[in-house]
Amino acid sequence: MAEELDQNREHGLSVKTETDEFYLQGRPCELSAFSFVPTSRQDPPQRTVFNSKKPDTAPKTYDRLFRKDFDYNNKLHRDDREHAKSRGLVVNAEEKEKEVPTLSSSEYGHRLQLFKDHPDRKHVRIAHVKTEFYRRNGIEGTS
Repeated sequence: MAEELDQNREHGLSVKTETDEFYLQGRPCELSAFSFVPTSRQDPPQRTVFNSKKPDTAPKTYDRLFRKDFDYNNKLHRDDREHAKSRGLVVNAEEKEKEVPTLSSSEYGHRLQLFKDHPDRKHVRIAHVKTEFYRRNGIEGTS
């Protein structure tokens, strides 16, 4: 590996972090965030943004490009995107595994196991709307 790195030093960038050391192949202009997107990523879950498990097998490039389902799906929004209207995604299952949810809307869906203030009806106001807003004497006010 070290010999390989020495051979490609002219077209690459070595990066040292506190935990790891990486070598990014390619010219610096090719290493831009907008230039190259790999077809599959082999990073451990700790290195991913979402910290979630990946499927066991990644779809092959040929299957992604040419094996499309051309049948009409009346449940799908009329859009050419694969996950339009979040069909086929399992966001809730992914968010449940995480200790801290990525989506802020998922925080509202997490249920508290032990309530600090139990939801009871000790201090509720019942049937006060009728007595406060309507008159009791039977005379209707004309406005």
